[in-house]
Amino acid sequence: MIQVSIAKHAVAFPSKVLASNGGKHIYNIQLAEAAEKFVDNGWFVGKGDFIELDLYKAVAPTKFTGKVVGVAANGNYYVEVADPGDALFVYQVPMIEETYSNEFKKESNYTNAPTQVVRAYELAVGDVVEISADGFATAVAAKDEVELKVITGVTAAKQLAKKGE
Repeated sequence: MIQVSIAKHAVAFPSKVLASNGGKHIYNIQLAEAAEKFVDNGWFVGKGDFIELDLYKAVAPTKFTGKVVGVAANGNYYVEVADPGDALFVYQVPMIEETYSNEFKKESNYTNAPTQVVRAYELAVGDVVEISADGFATAVAAKDEVELKVITGVTAAKQLAKKGE
């Protein structure tokens, strides 16, 4: 018998984000985490030093507030941006081999490598992002206010958590 254990990761999507339509920037951010620390879609990074044309270093964001405004049909949470601060929303289109079995094709299997270049969306007040429960540091529900929370061992990315927890 073969047993395979696949780590589950956050699933996210920039549902209603001004940057998707050219109203804000989408930056290419170079992650720089330890070899075993992956950065999931739906986490947040800051824009650091310029590396080269359209490429910046990842730094830890310092401020973001939002509110869980609803639950999507797939069970993910909609978060509306109240104050984007300096936080950029990480969303790299998942690239999953289509010849894999269905179990391996799940988007929750996808994460970003520790030193990968990722897309990071500049946010505006009123933007809405979709994040699965795995993308939050604490349990959340509709109408909860959320803020950034440090992820143990990760230097330049943060998750959202219920405000005050």
